Amino acid sequence: MKFQVAAELQRRWITDPPAGWTVVKELDLLSKDERGLLGYRPLVDVVLTNLRSKQRLWIEIEISRADPVANHTKFASAHLMHPVSHQDAFISLVSNHVTRGRANLAAHTIYLMRVGGIRAFQMPLLRDLTGAQISRINQGKTPLSGLPTPDLREVIELTEPVTCDLDTEIYYTTNPLEVILNVRQWNIDAQIAKSKTQWGNRRVKYLVYDRRTGLFAPSKFCAYSRIQKPTAITEQNGFNPAMTIEAYSRVPQDRGIFDGQKAWKRLSRIGFRKFGVADLSQNVREQLAAWMSANSSLVTTNLKQCEILVES
Repeated sequence: MKFQVAAELQRRWITDPPAGWTVVKELDLLSKDERGLLGYRPLVDVVLTNLRSKQRLWIEIEISRADPVANHTKFASAHLMHPVSHQDAFISLVSNHVTRGRANLAAHTIYLMRVGGIRAFQMPLLRDLTGAQISRINQGKTPLSGLPTPDLREVIELTEPVTCDLDTEIYYTTNPLEVILNVRQWNIDAQIAKSKTQWGNRRVKYLVYDRRTGLFAPSKFCAYSRIQKPTAITEQNGFNPAMTIEAYSRVPQDRGIFDGQKAWKRLSRIGFRKFGVADLSQNVREQLAAWMSANSSLVTTNLKQCEILVES
């Protein structure tokens, strides 16, 4: 039997759902008449329903190299006809068999869904298996006994906000693109006088490095993203789901929400590896020195203790 990974995960999750939840598969988002009107069928692979609150998590399983954005778009279009509750969430689980560009397009589409009023997330699926290993299992060339069962409890936890900030909810980042966009956002904000004042000068031990731009940013900043509350007034230039220095600085630092240890451990769960400065190439060390010099008024770090997180 080919293309069996998604079917096997559906079977396992339905058989053994998380405590307090039910799991069903392949649920239609629109009525038969509405599907006939549109000419396509928005469908999700798995729906988790909380037995007490009736909260629903709509999950798409993206295994192969086929374009994963189609499912995001179908869900968003169904939302236009029947808006889902803000307590519900759309989650795309993407395996390493999906190429980086397509996975990033899907992750960026998650931001579009958030702007459209949907609590949406993209998370890694079967993170410990390579794309080749997943392909072999999916094609029936490797027994299903080699397929681990992803823990849906972690998925559920990551759809809950860490804290709330005025008109936004703050969540852990759940895919590499979110982290890299936060690196970009920190460096944009660091050029703005108001943001510099809000940030001040902070001691930093962990930094995220983006090898494509040569930029760095504090890992605690990079480990969080935002979703707008349904009652919020849209920001003047449109809502940006990335973390911003303004939003980060509004959260009292003594509340322990932005924790350096938690941040790098979370980033390690989505594909970032930690290196000491001495373990970096000469080119990256030179980029770090240049970045530190340019941002010395904002960031203080001990290079002997500093650790750098790099996307695998």
